[in-house]
Amino acid sequence: MLAVDICAFGDHRHDDPVQCLLRRQMYEHLRRACEFAVLPWRRCHHEDRGDGVLIVAPADLPVERLFEPLAHHLATALWRYNRNAADSTRLRMRLAVHSGLVAPDPYGVSGRALIELFRLLDARAFKNVVARSRRPLGVILSERFYADARTCGGLADADAYHAIRVRTKEARIPAQVRTDLGTFD
Repeated sequence: MLAVDICAFGDHRHDDPVQCLLRRQMYEHLRRACEFAVLPWRRCHHEDRGDGVLIVAPADLPVERLFEPLAHHLATALWRYNRNAADSTRLRMRLAVHSGLVAPDPYGVSGRALIELFRLLDARAFKNVVARSRRPLGVILSERFYADARTCGGLADADAYHAIRVRTKEARIPAQVRTDLGTFD
């Protein structure tokens, strides 16, 4: 499962029309990145989160192998979009990835793995890493997802990630962070 969040969405420069534009761009780039990575958007469960999106892939898709092409494509697309965008409409995003079980209910999905995913996405340590980076995309992987992706060969450069420990209300979650994904020409 993946969750994305637009950085600084509530910034004073982001009035309603700019927020609508940023959301439209977020969805457009996410859909394209999913399709590029052969993670069909129409087969995934997705929920709007205002300034972000939750995406739950079907269990039969090897997300561990599809994640990195998706992230590289998304980072590159954001960089290309941003080089022609006004300062107030530049789009930077945080992406969290975790694996685990979720249960559908009448309102969407729920489960401990989902809570952990959003704790990773909202972690102060992760936000600080992304804020210090000038790159358009910051990625945080749960240690569990990172280990699975590394084992199956889904990470082209596993050593490019660095470990952080996320402190939440309930626990400390080990994770891996990276901000240098994408191709910038």
